Amino acid sequence: MQKLTDRFCRYLLLTSNYFNSRTHIRKYSHLSCKRKSCCTVDRVQISIFGQIYIPSQQVQSYANAKPTLRLKRLTLKSNNLNKIKQMSEPWQPTPNHVSYGGQFVEICSDDDSATEAWQENYSRESTSCASQSLNSSNIPPDFRVWESTGKTTKYNSGNPLRFRVLSYNVLAQYLLECHPYLYTQCTPRNLKWKIRAARLYDEILKLAPDILCLQEVQASHLNSFYSKFEKIGYSGIFKRKTGHRHDGCAIYFKHSLFEMQDTVSVEFYQPELPILNRDNIGMMVKLVPRHCPDTPIVVVTTHLLYNPKRTDVRLAQMQLLLAEIDRFAYFDNGRDASPFRDSSDWKKIGVTDNCQHLSVLLNRSKGLPTDFCMTKIYNSEYRSNLSELEDGSVSRDDEYGELFNSGALGHCFNLVSVYDKVKHDGSHEATTFQDYWVTVDYIYFSCCSSMKLVERLRLPTAAECQALGKLPNDVYASDHLALGGTFELKPLMSSL
Repeated sequence: MQKLTDRFCRYLLLTSNYFNSRTHIRKYSHLSCKRKSCCTVDRVQISIFGQIYIPSQQVQSYANAKPTLRLKRLTLKSNNLNKIKQMSEPWQPTPNHVSYGGQFVEICSDDDSATEAWQENYSRESTSCASQSLNSSNIPPDFRVWESTGKTTKYNSGNPLRFRVLSYNVLAQYLLECHPYLYTQCTPRNLKWKIRAARLYDEILKLAPDILCLQEVQASHLNSFYSKFEKIGYSGIFKRKTGHRHDGCAIYFKHSLFEMQDTVSVEFYQPELPILNRDNIGMMVKLVPRHCPDTPIVVVTTHLLYNPKRTDVRLAQMQLLLAEIDRFAYFDNGRDASPFRDSSDWKKIGVTDNCQHLSVLLNRSKGLPTDFCMTKIYNSEYRSNLSELEDGSVSRDDEYGELFNSGALGHCFNLVSVYDKVKHDGSHEATTFQDYWVTVDYIYFSCCSSMKLVERLRLPTAAECQALGKLPNDVYASDHLALGGTFELKPLMSSL
């Protein structure tokens, strides 16, 4: 394990959606593709945030080392992997399907001919549930408020940067309509995209995040809905899942507070490793606060596999993601992971048990940066085929074989959860309903003296959530509750 030095990422924040309960795999007729069937989606979402400290000359070298994706407006990426077979499902709603949606200006309209058949499909099943609509009088007054952590720090010099981070699984409309049996107890009106979009927009604006991480962002809604955030002061980037998926992750930030220095995506489909055969993705940005340009931060979001029986796959996805964060941020704790490990040979993609690229590890010892092309992982944005994978470091893998496949995993990031999961009275917090109210979303941040969590968006208890009924409802537009934290970042003092 490598010692922590002043060149490594000292501050990191992680928000995660993790599912660890049973699920029902059922078939249901696709709403726009009759006589076809689909099954439940496997998904987990995570976002990571952190502060980095890098000498200025090294920051410049990393910024110039590899191609970047500096986008002023979101654009769709095809992620065309026709030559590669992977585990994805060809969900393709027709252009007339409601999931393709309408313009934002039409959101307040209740008339939508494209959803008449859909509502009729629900009418019988939801009649008994209509009387169970949200009763706001049953919701505690502190259900969703910003609560102080009591950790505000007075600094001797310099004003700290205070910024708010929000992570939200917004529920892609096409996923909702591919799996209608999950929402039979919801009022049909609350499932319409035009209704949900207005509520999502209002809720996010009310929470007023400076950095916004979204999961299950539907690609076909980028221009008609999510671009609205760019008109009120946010800049954004989007990464679509690979294969045939129609949703992905997005990160928005206020360009009045931050400037994007670099960005990179991570694809969890790796042809060289059988366990990494899913369409999930991750993405990260390096943001420079305009208030304190010598204190950049790293923001990462991802959507991991959902299947509760495949902890091994989620663990493999996290190993790859952390390795890319380690390379991207450049900033020991080992855990026995052998029960969740298969026979995959991680030397094939050069990722060690400490969640680091071997090429990064070796170059770092020489004081050299590592470009993406010097790694052994696959990414459709940077490599069009597998033959472009570099073989220069293959001969060195055997020399450092003890760094791979040991059964224990670790990483270099000292992560702390924003939420306690269990409140002081012993009651459990909840973020979504999966057979019962349970926590599946998380936010983590790097524990250090220069970044403090000062408040968080309160999560309700599982008992309190009973007043909500099923999600989406009259108030909340997604089947997940948003998570948020406010942080204070101490500017780094110059050594000159």
